Amino acid sequence: MKLKQSLMKVGLLVILPIGLMTLSSCASKITEEQLAQLQELRRQERSLQDGISNTQNELNRIRDEINARKSMLNNCQNELNTVRTRLSQWPDIWPDYTPNK
Repeated sequence: MKLKQSLMKVGLLVILPIGLMTLSSCASKITEEQLAQLQELRRQERSLQDGISNTQNELNRIRDEINARKSMLNNCQNELNTVRTRLSQWPDIWPDYTPNK
């Protein structure tokens, strides 16, 4: 039993370094095709990032324009309300004026 355990330990001590040397010597290297594909993907990423940036700028510009139009609409509504109020008072715009005097 002790002999079996001793052989297992020795076996592990021999197999472990051999396995580590094998794994470390087989460093993965990128191929030319993979490098070209990686460069293409990075180019596409930059292009997409530029597109996102342009779209966000356009969205901000459109939001500013919408806010400006809403402001114009509010001004028009205020003017319309003023005209309606004055129109409803039309004959008596000047309450202290009497035409018969």
